[in-house]
Amino acid sequence: MRDNPERLAWIILFISFFICIALAVSVPLGIRYYLLHAQVVQRVALEVQRPPLSIRLPGRELPLSVTEHHNEVPERTLVTTAATAGRLVCHAPKAESPIIAIAQLYDQTSLLLLSARSPRFALSKLPHQVNLEVQRGRVRITVANENSRATVVEVRTPYGMATLTEGTYWINVGENGTEITVREGHARLTAWTDKGSLTLGPEQRAVIDSEQWRGPLPAARNLVVNSNFALPLEHGWTSYSKDIQIDGEPGGEVLQTEMEGRPAVVIERRGEGHAETGITQHLGVDVRDFSLLQLHLLLYIDEHNVPVCGYLGSECPIMVRIDYKDYDGTDQQWLQGFYAVPDTATPGNPPFCVTCGIRNDHIRVPADTWYSYDSENLVPQLSQLGRAPAQIKSITVYASGHTYRAAVAEIELIGQE
Repeated sequence: MRDNPERLAWIILFISFFICIALAVSVPLGIRYYLLHAQVVQRVALEVQRPPLSIRLPGRELPLSVTEHHNEVPERTLVTTAATAGRLVCHAPKAESPIIAIAQLYDQTSLLLLSARSPRFALSKLPHQVNLEVQRGRVRITVANENSRATVVEVRTPYGMATLTEGTYWINVGENGTEITVREGHARLTAWTDKGSLTLGPEQRAVIDSEQWRGPLPAARNLVVNSNFALPLEHGWTSYSKDIQIDGEPGGEVLQTEMEGRPAVVIERRGEGHAETGITQHLGVDVRDFSLLQLHLLLYIDEHNVPVCGYLGSECPIMVRIDYKDYDGTDQQWLQGFYAVPDTATPGNPPFCVTCGIRNDHIRVPADTWYSYDSENLVPQLSQLGRAPAQIKSITVYASGHTYRAAVAEIELIGQE
């Protein structure tokens, strides 16, 4: 090389040229890759509905008891319920923080938040991604797309994995298998054993265990039309305000709106004396061959000025009534009330409706928090005096009292023949 400086110069020149070309190509490609694939962590909140919940934070061996909301839940956090309930809410990392996924945890459930990430830049076409692991128990998962960006939720269980797109799903993990039900949307299921994959559509379910697939199977169907208020309220529902006790006092209002980025119906009134405001839907469904009827509500109580549900137990800020006929053709009713304000007086207002034929204890729910209610099988409860229900006539959700403000986002009556 020293004897031939020209050759050395040419070698250095070619090396420099190729380095320049490599940098000219790799730097823009690297920047493009970063813009398309860079991710940020979503804000995940834990809402406590029936305290206390148990959480185990990453890097800690001992769990913590939680009685209040947590607005920043890190990845790798394990949430466990006993006779309690709560929900994980995933927000897209934007100024308005739209909700993109919700995991409702029921009794005796363990859920691990593996990761929750979104693209850093709007240029990226990747979806919002949430990865969960349901170790045991029952979880209801709602997946929502955010404007033009999709959301994908992957749920791992001891027996397989489900990839969920926009919709609503039930995941039930027991000792002998995993049951996955699609209410709305589509789910792609993959078993850990070599059984391939399975796609479920709306109103379908499947069971995965250590030995076999079972599915797609028919799911129990929702008898309520427009149950999540995605369509205008007039599609299936009728609003009303009645029984205004004092002349000149206002009735209540029913407003269809959005709360936390999801459709909801707000029922509100400010006044003196009694008034009832609500929404009702005619069903007219023959249920004589039904073995299962289950009510699902997602409700929110903002305020009410009558402790519990009034001195007769009939003025709840949220009450649901199912009107039905029994086998003898007799009209019957089933009611369930919800309240947030307790009664500190002794004796206080009764915990059930005194004037109603069905005296289910009212349920106290936390104020200013979405509360998910799922009943037991209603068929035995509706079978009064040995007469089973024959036809569900209607379902009504209403508020009753003086001043109240409450909301409902989901009303489902699930039936299985």
